[in-house]
Amino acid sequence: MIHVLHVIESLGIGGAERQLVSTLLRSDRHRFAHTVCALTVVEHFGDVLAGAGIPVIVLNRRPRRETWRTLRELRAVIRSVRPQIVHTSLYWSDVLGRTAARMEHVPSITTMVNTIYSPEWRRDNPRLTPRKIAMARVLDLATARWSACVVAVTGAVRACGIKYLGVPPHRIVVIPRGLELGRLTPPPAEQTDALRASLGWAGAHPVMLNVGRLVPQKGQRYAVAAMPRVLERYPRARLAIAGEGPLRTELEEIARAAGVGDHVQFLGERTDVPALLAAADLFVFSSLFEGFAGALVEAMAMGKPTVTAAFAGADELTDGGRTARLVPTADADALAAGVIELAGNPAEAASLGEAAESWARSRFDLRRTAAALEALYERVASGRPVVGDDLWATGARVGNAMERIARPLPEREHGS
Repeated sequence: MIHVLHVIESLGIGGAERQLVSTLLRSDRHRFAHTVCALTVVEHFGDVLAGAGIPVIVLNRRPRRETWRTLRELRAVIRSVRPQIVHTSLYWSDVLGRTAARMEHVPSITTMVNTIYSPEWRRDNPRLTPRKIAMARVLDLATARWSACVVAVTGAVRACGIKYLGVPPHRIVVIPRGLELGRLTPPPAEQTDALRASLGWAGAHPVMLNVGRLVPQKGQRYAVAAMPRVLERYPRARLAIAGEGPLRTELEEIARAAGVGDHVQFLGERTDVPALLAAADLFVFSSLFEGFAGALVEAMAMGKPTVTAAFAGADELTDGGRTARLVPTADADALAAGVIELAGNPAEAASLGEAAESWARSRFDLRRTAAALEALYERVASGRPVVGDDLWATGARVGNAMERIARPLPEREHGS
């Protein structure tokens, strides 16, 4: 039995949190034991883990404060749990978790979920100054060398880890996030029609759906700015944005100022993203940078024709652009042109959606991700060398051969 302590900043809403929980629910309990330590809140996913018999510890850390207290408490948790491995994810969990594991002589694994410290980080985000980025990188760089290995969710993320954190190439492996394919099932046609009617989409065409937190990274301002050109060709077009965040008021004002306020719909946090995807005509993804882009991959797995910004790593997620229409980032005109092209070619859009569904479901099955992580845990716990290329192949073989009993996750927002 290999015991893994997972350190994460919270168990609230988020893509990293959902991925951790859904992976642990599919873990082989005969070979692995798991404990989760959240630095702050455990709302939502904490109850899911507790219900599955996975112990959850919360430290109630206040952001920007009590760093030393949190480090002491993390060390105490490690001494109490006595794991063979500490697995961290997200910035402060990485910095403090790696440090505590080092001090307690336990090997650690870090999962990198974003293209860190790249120039795109600062675009449209004046609050993220070069000084803040440099200070964050100093701590990250200093502690990253203590990880036995680093898991990157895409090759683009791996390249950033090598370039900006100095992780040796042989110690960083690519294990993509996995999809809960069971929850990505379209509802019956009558329910889809009812949803379209309830949202005022019955007479709209095309209905474009965007899913993501309302923050600078997600680039919704460019999707909104694309609407005047789309409306010139399709006067009944509608852009629906599912997600919440600090930019909502600003985005609403951008829509009003552009004269498209009646054609842009802010849905807030939603519990029914698969149903929204089924009801929409197209998926529009406008992010400036991403790690894995779970919302994009889920839309493809639902067979939705997609126009996406070509952020670093987008080619990996779209089979080199064969399963989605790639356009330059931060380019409203290019986004509009992609939408107009697909909306005007139903056969091409349908073919693109079919290719996307086949690719995403075959490539990003959660069982494969879980099996690859378990193979990594076994290697690190035994002290064997980590070989990146064959872990994902191992995950494919094991994931396809074994159906694990999985507990469905409760639906909440989708804005990862």
